[in-house]
Amino acid sequence: MLPLIQREVVDKRDWVTEVEILDIFAISQSVPGVIAINSAIFIGNRLLGTSGAVAATLGVVLPAFLSIIIVITILTGLRGNVIVEKVFTGIRAAAAALILLAALKLGKTAMQGKIGYLIAVIAFGMIVIFNIHAMWAVIFGGATGLAVWLINKGR
Repeated sequence: MLPLIQREVVDKRDWVTEVEILDIFAISQSVPGVIAINSAIFIGNRLLGTSGAVAATLGVVLPAFLSIIIVITILTGLRGNVIVEKVFTGIRAAAAALILLAALKLGKTAMQGKIGYLIAVIAFGMIVIFNIHAMWAVIFGGATGLAVWLINKGR
């Protein structure tokens, strides 16, 4: 979803900038809920207030909800079908590629300077190696960014 959201709201519609979408994704990921819905609420509210937040949320939720209902209805009759299982193997691989693409594209903008790369590496280690919840990595990144700014400001 992240590359699709970014392409639509940054590249096509020019509703937010590249830097702003990174902030929106960071905030949306650090609060409970699905990142696509959280991002839609944030962007919709920013553009048109409460009515924009409601419209954006429905725009994200309804198509997915209806698609899932249709797919479940069809797949219930195909449970255990080898062809369907192989199709989902390919879908999972494509989804992983989309996640990697989003990480690479957003990483180019998010990681600025040596400190940015260091924060990213430490946050990655916190999540992957030490199994720390992503929320703590986001808090760590924010606190570190603030600390670095305060140190540089004092110089």
